[in-house]
Amino acid sequence: MEPGASNNPALYPVTVFFKYLRGRVRTRSGLVTAASAIAVLAVACGGGDSPDASTAVPPAPTETAVAQMFDAQGNPLDDLAGAEVVERSGDAVDLELATFAHGDFSLKNLEGKAVAINFWFPSCPPCRAELPDLQAAYEAHTEEGFEFIGIQLLGLDSAEDGAEFLQELGITYPNGADTTSSIIRDFKVTGFPTTVFLDKSHEVSKKWTGILGEDSLDREIAAALAR
Repeated sequence: MEPGASNNPALYPVTVFFKYLRGRVRTRSGLVTAASAIAVLAVACGGGDSPDASTAVPPAPTETAVAQMFDAQGNPLDDLAGAEVVERSGDAVDLELATFAHGDFSLKNLEGKAVAINFWFPSCPPCRAELPDLQAAYEAHTEEGFEFIGIQLLGLDSAEDGAEFLQELGITYPNGADTTSSIIRDFKVTGFPTTVFLDKSHEVSKKWTGILGEDSLDREIAAALAR
């Protein structure tokens, strides 16, 4: 069994961190980030002064409970994770972005297609953990008319870090850095990862904060394609 892997669902956060570290220590900048992540994990897993802390078994988490996310400063925001149903306004979303490897991106070029907009940054462990699943969903659903676009938060990581990070993970759908944070503000993103689902008319149908499980991802893609 690989380091950090476990059949115990209560240890899911530990697995997320080890998956993240495995990807980040391949780069020089990743060593610093990895050390920071280990420190965060050590604090999060500390038993405190309670005599029963070493033997207490946490309850098995639900999908919402394990859908962890981080704020822009790298602080956990577990209590805010989950799905948010957004009231449809009747207004189509517009988005333009200079991507790392796909030139200039515009939602207008995806007319009639449903879209998932994923907000992330390399130093966010749950972002790292869910990106391979997003890539798999992209490959599985792109021929059905569903597309992905990734938006990187700048601050803890540079755009160069982001491009290198995506290459390491084998992410091929369009991604780019939000150099002015205007896209993040427009979508009112406060935690990472966050995924916004647009229907075929490019209206926001669902906003999900935290890691998306495979079942939830497939369900939201199907719902967006059906609108």
